[in-house]
This record gives sequence, C-alpha cells and structure tokens, in this order.
Amino acid sequence: MIELYVFIAAFIAIVFILVRRFLVVKREEKKAFKEKVSKKVEENRKLIKEEEKTPFKKEHLKQEEAKRHDIGKFKEEMRQAEMALSKNDFAEAKKFLIQAMALTPDDIPVGLKLAKVYMETKDYKRAEALYREMLENETENPEIYEGIGKIMLKNKAYKEAIQAYVRAVELDEKNHERLIALGQLYHLMMRYGVAAECFRRAAELKPREVDYLFLLADACVADEDFENALFTYEKVLTIEPYNDKAKSFSQDVRLKIKEQEALFSD
Repeated sequence: MIELYVFIAAFIAIVFILVRRFLVVKREEKKAFKEKVSKKVEENRKLIKEEEKTPFKKEHLKQEEAKRHDIGKFKEEMRQAEMALSKNDFAEAKKFLIQAMALTPDDIPVGLKLAKVYMETKDYKRAEALYREMLENETENPEIYEGIGKIMLKNKAYKEAIQAYVRAVELDEKNHERLIALGQLYHLMMRYGVAAECFRRAAELKPREVDYLFLLADACVADEDFENALFTYEKVLTIEPYNDKAKSFSQDVRLKIKEQEALFSD
C-alpha cells in the first residue's frame, strides 16, 4: 500500500514538473514571438519613415539643384545684359533683362534696369507698367518715383510728375539731380518761389555748380525777387570771375532793382 502511495506521489511530481516545464516553454515562446513581432513592427515603421523621407530628400535635392541652375543662369543673363548696356545695345539688353526677370520676378534692381531700357527705347507704356508693378512691392524706393515722374513729364501730366518727384525727393533729400528736375517742373508750372527753393537746395549740395546757380537766379527773377537774384549772380562771379553771362545778368538785375526802388519811392 505504501508503495502505491509513493508511486502516485512520484507520478504527480513528474506530471507537475512536465506541466510546469510546458508552461515555461510556452511563456518563453510567447515572449520570443512578441519580441519578434515588436522588432518587425519597429523595422517596418523605420522603413516606412525612411521611404517617406526619401522622396522629400530627393525633391529637396532636386529643388536645390534647380536653384543652383537658376542662379547660374541668372548671373549669365545679367552678365550678357551688362555687356549689351555698355555698348548701348538696348534691344539686346532688354532681351537678357526680361529673361533674368523671369528667374527673379521680384528683383527690384533688375526691374529698374529693364524700366530704364524701356525708357531709352521710348517704350513708355511698358516702362510705366513696370515701375507701377515694382511700386506694389517697394514703396520706399526713390528711383521708382523718379522713373514715374519722368514718364508723367513725357506725357505732359505735370501735376502727377510733381507728385512723383516730391516723393522721390522726400525719400532721398541728398540727390541734387532730382531737386533740379523738381525745380524745373515747378518753374514750368510758374510756381517760381517753390522752384527757387528746389534750386537753392540743389546748389547747397553742389555749391560750385554754376548751372544750378543760374537756374536759381532765373527763378528769383521770375518771382521778382531781384535781391536774391543779384546775390546769386554775384556768387557765380566769385566762382567764375570772368563769366560774361553772370556779369550781363547781374547788370540787368541791378537796373530792375533801381526801377523797383523808384516805383516804391514814388
């Protein structure tokens, strides 16, 4: 009877050991399977991510290559344009500048060059359209307003020309040529006092430019400001003592001053 109990106990122990081993093996297999699945999932995720990146990288490299190509092409177009401009070959310059503009449509310096070429070839409509297009993106560039002013002057739209030049001068007060152009417009409109002020400011920037002083003196005479006209002619003579024009005009102004004094004394 005891032997039977021993046998049963041994059998149960063996069964327990086998079951336990079976469960351990299954647990290890499940763990290994999970790790294998997780590893595969991670590998697939990385692969998908790399596949997503690859087209982006390729596209980015393609875009960078295109940019490099465009920059090189742009530089070549501008080189050809500058060569044509140096020869005053405006038709050729226009062709290369238009091609350069196609590569960088918002490039203001290129646009200004092209607009000036249009002006040189008397294509004022295209020049004005280009200046106004640039003005939409660049409102603080005096060259754009100067260009519009020149076109308005060509079209005899004097008020619009004055407005454009006034803005150009406001943006760059040290440009004596624009001050002279504005003064001449005011003189044309018979606003002699304002014209004289423009000429005076230009003469201050270029104090030895006698042509500016003559313009100033002429505006003063037209405004019947004979004292300042005489002062200006005398200033010309300090720069050019033998300037016959200044001598003759100063004598005329002295006579006008005497006539004025005689009129007031009566």
